[in-house]
Amino acid sequence: MKPQLFKSLKNYKKKDLVSDLLAGLMVAIIALPLSIALGIQSVPESVSANGIQFGIITAIVAGFFISALGGSKYQIGGPTAAFVVILYSYLLNPDIGPLGLALAGIMAGVLLIIMSFLKVGSVMKFFPYPITIGFTTGIGITLIVGQIKDLCGLDATGSETIEKIISYFENISTFDLYTFIVGVVGLLCVIIIPKINKKIPSAFVSLIVCTGLTFALNGLAGANVETIGSKYGDIKAGFFPIDFSGIGSVKFTALIVPSIVIAFLCAIESLLSATVAGGMTGTTFDSNQELFGQGVANICSSLLGGLPATGAIARTAAGIENGAKSPLSGMFHAIFVLILYFALMDVVKFIPLAVFSAILTSVAINMSRFPLFIKLLKFGVRDLLILLTTCILTVVFDLTYGVIGGVVLTFIVNAKNIKTGVKIEVADGVIKVNGTLFFVNAEKLTDAIKNQLENLDAVTIDFKNLENIDQTAFEKLAVSIKKAKAQGKTVQIINANQKVNGRFNRFIAIF
Repeated sequence: MKPQLFKSLKNYKKKDLVSDLLAGLMVAIIALPLSIALGIQSVPESVSANGIQFGIITAIVAGFFISALGGSKYQIGGPTAAFVVILYSYLLNPDIGPLGLALAGIMAGVLLIIMSFLKVGSVMKFFPYPITIGFTTGIGITLIVGQIKDLCGLDATGSETIEKIISYFENISTFDLYTFIVGVVGLLCVIIIPKINKKIPSAFVSLIVCTGLTFALNGLAGANVETIGSKYGDIKAGFFPIDFSGIGSVKFTALIVPSIVIAFLCAIESLLSATVAGGMTGTTFDSNQELFGQGVANICSSLLGGLPATGAIARTAAGIENGAKSPLSGMFHAIFVLILYFALMDVVKFIPLAVFSAILTSVAINMSRFPLFIKLLKFGVRDLLILLTTCILTVVFDLTYGVIGGVVLTFIVNAKNIKTGVKIEVADGVIKVNGTLFFVNAEKLTDAIKNQLENLDAVTIDFKNLENIDQTAFEKLAVSIKKAKAQGKTVQIINANQKVNGRFNRFIAIF
């Protein structure tokens, strides 16, 4: 294995360096407020007052190593919304806490490195698509519910989703109108600005606007909108190397599940982000090298006081949209965040907490992908059951239950498909598919398409004898078609039955 960085620098030019520097700067401006928001929401105040620093340290350390040692040309990593809910619960757990979480992060990093050498990255491609969408939507819903407290200035409690909702109703009398106004203005900024111009860092603009508004409301209207300074005091920039002095009291058995969950979520999210980047640019990535980079990044982040991290779709996409040419853009992004960290901490204390909840609400809405979720509910009964089961279990319990429930149900409802299997026949640019395409065998078709397009400009897929296709296979087929289109090539579907053809016409655009 070899990091993508080394491959990208072979034909690197001076103009590419300028592009990577500018892209890194823009992503850093986006990443700073996101990292602060994610740090605040991931770390309970009762556990540590350094949540802000933890989030930024993660962006700096993990962001640097994910780009430097990963297998994607465009991947940019750091703290992500997917981790918020589980990290919060782990830190509140007296058997885990800050030291336990740091050790779990290190263990997860080691697991990811082992997975990379065992070529597990290649196996992760078979992970069912309904489960991925189900748990990301579930996490997004949980995260949105968690933001209501700071958006509305409520004096509420609760760590679980249902507990929080009940507490909100019980404490509705503590609703603060001025805090709500600031939160709504912040939310409008992060939602509307990208629709006007995607290159404007909406989160950063939101910070500036809402900080000014808070000054006005607190000073002129006698409001009491809570700020970082009023809650946390002065914020000092620095790193927090892990303190091993308390390791003797750590219950390592309690860290087994968290380390596995962190490693699993990191693998899924990073490969998903790299896949999105590949679809945007028509490029490929080394999934096993990506896991290696993620592993090293999580170990280093945990050692220096950061949180678990993974590839971030929003930051990766922002890098591409701003002209990133190589992994150097992600490394520059980490360096710029480091500079901003030490330069701006004296100013951060004036920022209202509500704006960070607004930013995370926007992130959670995008992460949840509600339009896609609703459309996929109509795909088929089997996938419907998997999607809803995974999502509901994730919201009501947590990610672990959601994924395990989804996986078990997937194998139960696909028992017949596993027995039937699929046969792929290739000849002169025509790929004939016989049987059922689903998450276990979908890679056979995409590999056949890829091999044919190496020497041809057009490929025809004959679905005459295709009996059925699930969401996972459909998503992989859609990605292959988009990649071919980005390369100026064509993939055509013929002879699909009414059921498959109906799904193709309704759903191909959303995958």
